[in-house]
Amino acid sequence: MMTPLRPEKGDDPGAYQTAVCFTPGREPYVILDRHPNGDCVYLNESGCTIHDRAPFECRRYDCRAMFKNSDREGRRDAVRQGRVPRAIFRRGKELSR
Repeated sequence: MMTPLRPEKGDDPGAYQTAVCFTPGREPYVILDRHPNGDCVYLNESGCTIHDRAPFECRRYDCRAMFKNSDREGRRDAVRQGRVPRAIFRRGKELSR
């Protein structure tokens, strides 16, 4: 999951560790940087480390809904296939209580 930064929504790319994403047929755009495994550089085992200053896309994303709208096997598959970091499901579960 790439997280685009949206200056038109108030994001300041200079306030984050970023990378530029090049997609065929689209103008390059700035995203939050990723580790080699694809995880956001601001995600650790406890969840988001910049929650209090998260960019627009992150603020509108709800990890509780991601957790609630998937069953155990779906979550395992998503983590195993590298589509969703385990920390996102863990945090969604915590916030759902």
